[in-house]
Amino acid sequence: MSPKNIIFTFKSLRCVSNIIFMINSKFTSGQKNVARIVYLNFVTFIIDCRFRNTPICRKKILLMFWFYLLSSSTSAQQLFFPATNYADSAVLSNQMPGLARQVIGRYQESNKLVYFDNLFRFQLVAGEFTQAETSLRSLIKLVGAEEGDTVSTQAIGFAFQTYLANKIKNNDRNGNAASYTKTFERLYNALNIHAQDFVPGYFTNDNSAVRSQLQSLINTAGKTDSISLTNAIALCRTYCAIKVYGETQSTAQQLLAKIENDKYFYEDSVLVKMPDGGTISLAVYRDKKITVPQPVVLLYNIYAGDEASDCKLAVKNGYIGIVANPRGKRLSPDAFEPFEHDGKDAYAIIDWIIKQPWSNGKVGMYGGSYLGFAQWAATKNLHPALKTIVPQAAAAPGVDFPVMNGIIPTYLLRYLHFVMDNKLADYAGFANVKKWETLAGTWYQKGTSFRSLDTLEGRPNSVFQRYLNHPAYDSFWQNMIPQREEFSKINIPILTTTGYYDDDQLGAMYYYKQYHEWNKNPNDYLLIGPFDHGGSQYKASKVLGGYAIDPVAQISIIEIVFKWFDHVLKGGDLPSILKDRVNFEVMGANEWRHVPSLAQMHNDSLILYLGNTVHEKIYPLKSSKPTKKGFISQQVDFRERTDIRFRGENIIAFTKLTDSTLKPEKEKLVFISDPVDGTFAISGALKANINLMINKMDVDLVLDLYEQTPDGQYFALNESLQRASYANDRTKRQLLRPGKVTTVKLIHNFITSRKLQKGSRIVLTVGMNKSPNWQVNYGTGKDVSKETIADGKIPLDIKWFNSSYVTIPILR
Repeated sequence: MSPKNIIFTFKSLRCVSNIIFMINSKFTSGQKNVARIVYLNFVTFIIDCRFRNTPICRKKILLMFWFYLLSSSTSAQQLFFPATNYADSAVLSNQMPGLARQVIGRYQESNKLVYFDNLFRFQLVAGEFTQAETSLRSLIKLVGAEEGDTVSTQAIGFAFQTYLANKIKNNDRNGNAASYTKTFERLYNALNIHAQDFVPGYFTNDNSAVRSQLQSLINTAGKTDSISLTNAIALCRTYCAIKVYGETQSTAQQLLAKIENDKYFYEDSVLVKMPDGGTISLAVYRDKKITVPQPVVLLYNIYAGDEASDCKLAVKNGYIGIVANPRGKRLSPDAFEPFEHDGKDAYAIIDWIIKQPWSNGKVGMYGGSYLGFAQWAATKNLHPALKTIVPQAAAAPGVDFPVMNGIIPTYLLRYLHFVMDNKLADYAGFANVKKWETLAGTWYQKGTSFRSLDTLEGRPNSVFQRYLNHPAYDSFWQNMIPQREEFSKINIPILTTTGYYDDDQLGAMYYYKQYHEWNKNPNDYLLIGPFDHGGSQYKASKVLGGYAIDPVAQISIIEIVFKWFDHVLKGGDLPSILKDRVNFEVMGANEWRHVPSLAQMHNDSLILYLGNTVHEKIYPLKSSKPTKKGFISQQVDFRERTDIRFRGENIIAFTKLTDSTLKPEKEKLVFISDPVDGTFAISGALKANINLMINKMDVDLVLDLYEQTPDGQYFALNESLQRASYANDRTKRQLLRPGKVTTVKLIHNFITSRKLQKGSRIVLTVGMNKSPNWQVNYGTGKDVSKETIADGKIPLDIKWFNSSYVTIPILR
């Protein structure tokens, strides 16, 4: 499970961690200083800005600039800039326009986005304000075309837009507040309400930090009478930020505060007592123009710290916006225990809401990941005022997180520190990828017990230890969310959104399936497509793991969510994309399909057997049942730890969806089918019957599904992890008998849908987990969290029988 907005942030910062390595290993001392300054700008930007409040394209631009800086040869070019120009701030201010004009004369860049993002800044520093405004407009136009949004992107670079417009229209050379105010109000009021949401993010600069960065540049470049073009570019960009924000930020912040005060009633310090004495912290936003009672949109948000923007999103869509933080978060004085109180607390929160004079008695909930779980928890004891839920990428505790199919990830400790280390959320600590990978790698190499992970990290965590006591889906987890007959009492409409590459798809679909199994009159819709965890909640990425998703799938989930609220809470039309109860996109076909039930995602199936003949380490996937019994023998030494391989950054291991090579691990066997005719799509979740014999009492199985296209590319479709002892019953461990043939059924697998190309082959990798990402199951039958590398002194011997098969759902 990944927290809200973290997928993009995390992957961006993974790039940054790689950059740090390059800084330390490849750059000269002068290059290192410039690179670190750009790095610091980028990290600060990623952490301080939230995905929904700052256009993603702006982040892309900064990232592209960084790679431009890494890859260019500009450091070899020198510009004349005497050391005396750095004498003091006044001298530097007088000399910077000349340096900027030199940079403009030398600057070259083929990428137009990067080019205009730099050029308008150079022109601004040079005092060429009209030219800078033209370049900035070119940048905005390019980004709008790339993002397919020429309205919201009009806010890009708003701090620079207002600065330049004021200079041009009012000839304001000294930062006059009165003239700037008129310019700001004129440009702000010309934006649509969605573009206005992005404006505050452009006025949160830490000016003291930028000045420190400028001084660092001066210390590096100010020793001679020349400056490299690389250093000159960094100097101009940093000076541009100081100039623009130094003149405008204070005034802009005052104006934005006034706009907020004029538009909204905002209470950010509401404390609500729970029946058992606990305290919940609420933030409430209301539109001052609306005086009649309204429906409420509620977010139950563990990731505290951005309540205002979350609330405003609801208000701008015509609702009262409320964010509730779990007990122990933000202003709540209680201890924080994730998952354990949210269901009963949600009831009390809703009860408080409907007693307020501004409430019309109708409440809807939405949100993803933990926020999706909280909605299902709220239905365990359903309040009559809760009229609908929209669980997005919803985690199911004990089912897919913190335990997934009986296996616990090392990511759990990182996540717990993210949500528990302070009253908000520790984004900086969470983003320290190197630290967490080093910890997991150290634990993996040492071979100590999984229970030692928090001690190795240096901060023992009682919640982490408590979760390890419950590897089965027992009453501890079951008490948090609806069970069996409780699903039958849920009588409100539900919209579920998830994605084929959503880390929490298994959780989202667990609720969906349980609801349909136990409720005789289900009233819900499912929307699923080629989305990751973030895309399942907000807006689908155009490119996911290197794969350009189909144009029809590039949709805004959050817009659909509020259209759903309009439908349920206000009697509006059903969102147009929900043409039937199950709505899914077929990758490669560029089409949405709409069917009445999950079972109708496919209309046929393909059964493929694991052949036991080998050619160049490849085994066949056979369409016919074997006539002669056979098996593949494999041995795995769990003590061997020389090759540390991280299976991706998140729960799902596929960081790249397309690759020219398949990188099989020693613990996996590769099976490949004959070419297919290309008349069908794999659509749904595969199932596997694995017949095996081991010399131990347990094993954690891993199964990955790919399409190998005719040109040799591998397209990742599906991944399955399953502790064999929990395959038949996730609530109770059933150990295997050594030396006896056992059938392990893999049925809790990810849904996908993709039309195969003619001539493609189906590729399956089958093996066992041995990775720093997850517990290592040594197979002794003891509590896996207590096993150590000493328990692996006897290697795992496994026989894979050719009677094993996978059932792949297909849509013709």
